[in-house]
Amino acid sequence: MLVVGNFEPAEAVDAAQQVNQMLKSQPLPAHSHVPSRMVNIEPGHYIYRHMGEDPNMLNNAVMAKFYCGMATNPMDRTTMALLVQIAKDQFFDQLRTKEQLGYRVGAFTNSFSSGKLTLELRVQGESNPTYLLQRIDSFIQGFRQTLAKFDTVKFDALVESIVGKANEQLTSVDAEASRMWTPIDKGTYNFARLADEVDSLQRVRLDDVLDMWDRYINPETAVTYTRVDSQLWAAKASYPSATDMTTWPESILALAGCLESETHMPVDLSDLSRFVHTAVRQTSADALASLAHQYPMANSTQVLDETASGWSKIKNALDMAMHPHNQPVVQDSETNFAYIGIYQTVEGKW
Repeated sequence: MLVVGNFEPAEAVDAAQQVNQMLKSQPLPAHSHVPSRMVNIEPGHYIYRHMGEDPNMLNNAVMAKFYCGMATNPMDRTTMALLVQIAKDQFFDQLRTKEQLGYRVGAFTNSFSSGKLTLELRVQGESNPTYLLQRIDSFIQGFRQTLAKFDTVKFDALVESIVGKANEQLTSVDAEASRMWTPIDKGTYNFARLADEVDSLQRVRLDDVLDMWDRYINPETAVTYTRVDSQLWAAKASYPSATDMTTWPESILALAGCLESETHMPVDLSDLSRFVHTAVRQTSADALASLAHQYPMANSTQVLDETASGWSKIKNALDMAMHPHNQPVVQDSETNFAYIGIYQTVEGKW
């Protein structure tokens, strides 16, 4: 029980005792306590897939979660907060505004009291989850350069803005109670957290943000790269089988999903793989024209228009299939998960 306001300590204790007497509450037995736990995930790249049960649900959803730093480290927390502030607008602009992949597109950070910080990139839309994650990968691939070129004056202004907001005087008892309740609810009981973060913000530099990106999020440089992709597939979506996942690259599955969604035609993965293998000798425009001839849009009156939403997705998926980013194959973790029914994709993801 938290008592906030113009009370003496004895008055607060008396109020708590009165509430306890009225409710006649008893302590929960030990076996009824549910501890807050965070799974200790070994470095690697993991995929969790789930098929939606509502047949009327049209949207798919994905979340790419990266494990970064420790929640107990103020410097890690503030560096992650700045990273999210820089990334979220550009992530939204690229995947929502320009590519129109869904109405819900965002970058977030999350943490557990005794665990790691996480960066979460989320997209909800009608495109198939494999394609959505491929577009997230494409953003990650290009954002490193954007971050390295980020204007230091803008960065300093961003830090100053966050520090100013943190130092604002609370204007209500509710706001004061909320600030106090957060560390109680999270189980940290660190009531000096805000002061610690302000101190860290005044010391953090753009190089620290870039270092966090390279240490935890950039698959080409992160030594302990730990990522979990969650996929929620609409009931009507073409759900890849375990055999498909272990036989075909994700870029082929993403392209197949886009074609099936836009043309309403079944796609043979073997034929599509052979087409892509041949198309790499063509220009992107010629390859797209050949693909459009082989898989015409459901509306036969629609001509090839690369700016149209459907063809734009197919073009992006085809480019990714023809020129896959050479990400390093994720190394096997010390644990072999095959014995519990988990399998590895072509890219080495569990």
